[in-house]
Amino acid sequence: MVYDVDEGEDVPCTLYSTSRSNARPPLLTRICRESRRVAFAAGKWVPKLEWRGAGSFDGPREADWETGNVIDRGFWEDASRDSTHMMWTAIYDIDFGPPISGHPLTTLAQEAKRLNGSASFMLDEMTIGIGEGEPFDDPIPQLFDKIPLDKGRPDDLAALKLLPEWMVVVRVVVIHLDLRRAADSGLFGLLGDEIIQVVDAASPLVSQLYELAETCERGASAVTCAQDFTRMSADDMDAMVKRVAFKTFHDPEIGKRLRLAIMFRLCTQMCNHINTPKQEEQNV
Repeated sequence: MVYDVDEGEDVPCTLYSTSRSNARPPLLTRICRESRRVAFAAGKWVPKLEWRGAGSFDGPREADWETGNVIDRGFWEDASRDSTHMMWTAIYDIDFGPPISGHPLTTLAQEAKRLNGSASFMLDEMTIGIGEGEPFDDPIPQLFDKIPLDKGRPDDLAALKLLPEWMVVVRVVVIHLDLRRAADSGLFGLLGDEIIQVVDAASPLVSQLYELAETCERGASAVTCAQDFTRMSADDMDAMVKRVAFKTFHDPEIGKRLRLAIMFRLCTQMCNHINTPKQEEQNV
């Protein structure tokens, strides 16, 4: 489940479409009665995505957090395979949404516990407030254990301690590919319906998906927005995130709870390609 969409400057297409596709039931629900029965044995259709606070589930009041940027027309939920992810960060102007109560990371932790305990958020959530273009490989210039945390960070720190482990997404890569070839690749689930994947940065799957994204983009005669496929090693990313966590929270223990991840999104609309999907398929 993806609880928001972020159309950052380095993302080549509108992420809303992939979020909506990711919310749909799997193709197994539309093949035959037997496959549908198998799908519903593991998952279910939730009519509307709502933050489950007072009156909707047995959770603490501080988990009753609401935002206007949610998938609100229903979504498919599979507790055995899905994980919770929050793309919202504090830099967003929330004045355009409804009033907010509670805390976003606390809600994310509660939703993760309700499913299977897996949760992730964007690296930007931690880097806000510690400077633009931070030289993460330089020595930390001063001791942080005697410096008060910035406003709001104590709540963030308390929320991060609600789960033993979090995935931190350091990069979003969009793969523009038609559904048939995506399914044939075997990289997007059984039938190509794992539209959004948050993949451990140390997993071999990361290299496979990166290579596919590069191949698809090179196969286009022209693209509206080229992606930067420069990669950082998993060790370097891990060191960077631990440094960011320490500078943000002044707590060396928090870094041990964070695992690095890359988010890959499958866009079958080929919206980044100037040619039509049919023309691109002939060119690749």
